[in-house]
Amino acid sequence: MQKRILTLTTDSLQTLTAIAETRITDVVALAQLMVDSLMQDQRIFCCGNGASAANALSFASKLANRYERERPAFPVIMLGQDSAVLTAIAADVSFQDVFARPLQALARPGDLLLALSASGNAANVVQAARVMQSVGGKVLALTGEEGGELGRSMRPDDIHLRLPGNSFARVHEAQLFVLNCCCDLIDREFFGANDV
Repeated sequence: MQKRILTLTTDSLQTLTAIAETRITDVVALAQLMVDSLMQDQRIFCCGNGASAANALSFASKLANRYERERPAFPVIMLGQDSAVLTAIAADVSFQDVFARPLQALARPGDLLLALSASGNAANVVQAARVMQSVGGKVLALTGEEGGELGRSMRPDDIHLRLPGNSFARVHEAQLFVLNCCCDLIDREFFGANDV
């Protein structure tokens, strides 16, 4: 078991090192677009399935409450959290629309959609991205290396961060790391350096 843990640790560290060496400008661009939108009183919507949903929810909770310092809340909305709405849409329309339908009602031009999908092929996340684009918002996609259908649906003003990693587990770890970086950078842009 110890040998396996060391192997997993090495894999995880290699993934994070690859982000630092090859994706750092993409992470900065992601955080900067969030900062710019929040400064213009725009909102960030978040969605994903399974572990990607958990990462999106973690990010949303840190923006709505706090990351590492006390500060005012930022406007962030986690899609799919209302079980009555989610199950109604899944039963009456389709599961593919569980994120898209609320976006049709709530999204405004200039808003952002943080779309997480390790494979890039989650139909409900892709559908949400299309809705956000149709209302004049932008999509911030975090996928695995291949990018999938979500990657193919990106427009020039969207940001698609293809995370390195040899498994979905590494991609999910990388999503969380990148989103934590974004939280830190957002706080610094709004409130200055306050190293803990």
